[in-house]
Amino acid sequence: MLGISIWQLIIVLVVIPIALLPAIVALKRNHPYKIPIILINIFGGLLWGTGWLIALIWCFITPEKKTSSIDGIADEIAKLHSLKEKGVISEVEFSSKKKELMQL
Repeated sequence: MLGISIWQLIIVLVVIPIALLPAIVALKRNHPYKIPIILINIFGGLLWGTGWLIALIWCFITPEKKTSSIDGIADEIAKLHSLKEKGVISEVEFSSKKKELMQL
């Protein structure tokens, strides 16, 4: 063979991906705290696996998006409408921003 034992192959194909599982999940899910999760996964994993477990749990918990009040959204749309009427923004920009606000 190429000088690679079966144990080395198992380590590369199984153990390392499992060890980095929280970091992989955080990256795939585009978690807002992916960098701290990766750091805790790597450095905390060296501490008897405690960091790995914390990172694994954290990578599945996503923070809630802040909910905007309807009044706040209406005020923002009114401001955008005023800017559109003054010619500061175009109809396309107004529609785009309005759609963005309505999806919050």
